[in-house]
Amino acid sequence: MKIPRLVISMTLMLLAVPAATLSQEAGVHASHNNDQVVKKLLAQAKEDSVKWMSGDSGPYAAHMAHTPQFTIFGPFGGPSPPGWTDDFAKRQVDAARPFQGGTASIELVQSYVSDNLIVLVTFERNQVKFAGSDGFQQWDLRVTQVYERVGGDWKVVHRHAEPLVVRRTLAQTLQLFHP
Repeated sequence: MKIPRLVISMTLMLLAVPAATLSQEAGVHASHNNDQVVKKLLAQAKEDSVKWMSGDSGPYAAHMAHTPQFTIFGPFGGPSPPGWTDDFAKRQVDAARPFQGGTASIELVQSYVSDNLIVLVTFERNQVKFAGSDGFQQWDLRVTQVYERVGGDWKVVHRHAEPLVVRRTLAQTLQLFHP
């Protein structure tokens, strides 16, 4: 599977270079909810999450880059082929369908801002009623979203969301690979 150059570049940049170096040398700054664009993207992400918690994947889809370079690693695991396709869009509608209402909040952990890329690292904390269940259940995710400026808009080019679980041992983690 070919990984888009953008994802590789951002990942290497964020892993290999301390934030202070990023700020000085690469024109990137680490912020903590003090940038107007970051605030706007966080509000948009919360609105999208509220809609998803009600089974509506449309707002999320509208803010994602519908390009061959788009990637997503969703909370259900498994491989995710790159690129926005009609099949992918249908899978997103199907994935949202069991969500039958709830609440959503987003907590910013860190953001990285450059002229044409923004990375948001967040916790999404949700209470959700799922189809066929009684009451609400916790649906907390740790999320990394990479945005690219497309014209005058910011579009999600990569989303990685996974369940925010309690810390576990190596042995417990290895069990995930051999259920």
